[in-house]
Amino acid sequence: MKSLPVLVLATFLASCGKKPAPPAPQPMPVTVAKPERREVTVYREFPATLVGSREVEIRARVRGILSLAKGARPDFAGNVVEEQDPLFVIEPDSYAQATRAAAAAVDRAKAVREQAKNRADRVSSANAGANRAVSQLDEEGAQADLAEATAAVAQAEAQLEEARITEGYTRITAPVTGRISRLYVDPGNLVGANESTLLATIIEESSMLAYFEVPERPLIRFLERRDANKTTDPVYQADIRLKLADGSTYEHPGKIDYIENQVDPSTRTAKVRAVFPNPDAKLASGLYGLVGYPAGPDPADPAAREALLVPSTCVLRDLGGDFVWVVDDANTVHRKAVTTGDSVEKPVTDPNQPVERQTVVLKGLDGSENVIVSGLQRARDGAVVAPQAAAN
Repeated sequence: MKSLPVLVLATFLASCGKKPAPPAPQPMPVTVAKPERREVTVYREFPATLVGSREVEIRARVRGILSLAKGARPDFAGNVVEEQDPLFVIEPDSYAQATRAAAAAVDRAKAVREQAKNRADRVSSANAGANRAVSQLDEEGAQADLAEATAAVAQAEAQLEEARITEGYTRITAPVTGRISRLYVDPGNLVGANESTLLATIIEESSMLAYFEVPERPLIRFLERRDANKTTDPVYQADIRLKLADGSTYEHPGKIDYIENQVDPSTRTAKVRAVFPNPDAKLASGLYGLVGYPAGPDPADPAAREALLVPSTCVLRDLGGDFVWVVDDANTVHRKAVTTGDSVEKPVTDPNQPVERQTVVLKGLDGSENVIVSGLQRARDGAVVAPQAAAN
């Protein structure tokens, strides 16, 4: 009987040493959303350089001292000038004198021709009928003198026309409407001494041209869609997007108006040109941009316009390729391999809302899956999670 208390005490001490079992871990919360299906326009982008629709060099074509033309704005550099606005003059009085001298030479040549004609007429009259008062040699000489005098008149008139053209070069007006550059030569300097001196440039900027190089492979798709008539050709009718160097998208779409008729064998590219309207002068020659040509989301099916999209942040990649995490009906996480296309911006109605990028899923999803879009760091293949629907 004395051993009973010892047994009770041992049982008590053993029961006091047992720890309660830890609670089962709670599933980690994740945010899920179904892929979005909508029409998508994907832009194939190419780097481009902008130039004015017309870029004209203003050069001095005669020799002389440069001056601003009467009526020219002294501060026209950097401003818009209208076609035929006066800009410069180059010693017009000196060339006007040369024109007058050429005109006097024409009058003198005409007087000589008139004298030669009268002499030829008298010789012809003297030899009329049977009475030949002068020799045949004299008659032929008179006709030759008349022909020479006539040629001299034509030569003098040509020299007069040349003098008038040269005098016209002394007055320089704007050949097009556009924005003029700074003056490369200040008034008062001698110009046109050895060659035509560049004075300024004018860029017509009512529209801008974007030149870009298209590699051979996408060019083949261009050519597959090309039509013989530009007015019905889908390549020439497509609205072209322009993204500027700061990332902004230019508000006016453009049109392709020229594709080089051959591929450069050294670069395997062809030059393409797009025209963008520039009514507010927001574009300038020399700007860099990305020209975007609209295309379908699936390169294998150019006619398709709808696509499945998921947030770009939920598309992961490892050595096995692109994949997303999906949650099944038992709240279990599975890896889902996908084939992706381009990424696009999701349309927003609130301009203050941040832009969300979405990735086109070409293969691997059918739209019914619950894709993990937030809490990706908690996703593991086979893990049980607590999915929560993403807010719209």
